[in-house]
Amino acid sequence: MSWSDPAPELVELFDQAVATDARVERRTLFGCPAAFVGGHLAATVFREQFVIKLGAADLARLHEGRRPVPFEPMEGRAMRELYVVPRGVVADRETLDEWIAAALDRVGAWPPKGGRPRRGNAPKAPAQGTAALPMLGPRSREMLELAGIATLERLRTLGAIRAYIAVKRAGGRPSLNLLWALEGAISGKRWQDVAREDRTTLLLALEDALAVPLGAED
Repeated sequence: MSWSDPAPELVELFDQAVATDARVERRTLFGCPAAFVGGHLAATVFREQFVIKLGAADLARLHEGRRPVPFEPMEGRAMRELYVVPRGVVADRETLDEWIAAALDRVGAWPPKGGRPRRGNAPKAPAQGTAALPMLGPRSREMLELAGIATLERLRTLGAIRAYIAVKRAGGRPSLNLLWALEGAISGKRWQDVAREDRTTLLLALEDALAVPLGAED
């Protein structure tokens, strides 16, 4: 069974889905993005699968009679309490948020694992550049940097629509989740709320902006 990277659109969705929770520590598992809380794995992506940690009570509540699929990075080697999120749930942002919240809350209630001691007690330096942009994952920040959008001030100057178009014209392949996240970074709203409340307005504005010939913008 060969190892492979997760689909880029799944990585982008994962980045945005966990970016709004301050408890999350980003690491990797099998070379794939993963979210930990207190040193405990809560969620990850692997190949075409979105994987989260659930207990028996959450399994019964969230699966609603569906048979849960254990996560097996290698055939026959299931990992304890890790389950594959059904494709229908992954496609439904609101429902996916509920599943992720259950996983984060579950491991967040456990005592933190002991980690390596930190050197000194100096305060952590504030994030710089795109790392300071709220609610954006690593892949989204990378696409913004390639488009020359390196600060929140620059993003606010352009606005979500023009920034999204700049990413596309710079060769990025963003999904609409990036548009929601950009608007959320500017407005302070969760990208899930933007997708639910402002979707139509943003899509109409995007359609109008894309109809303007390149170089004809104000």
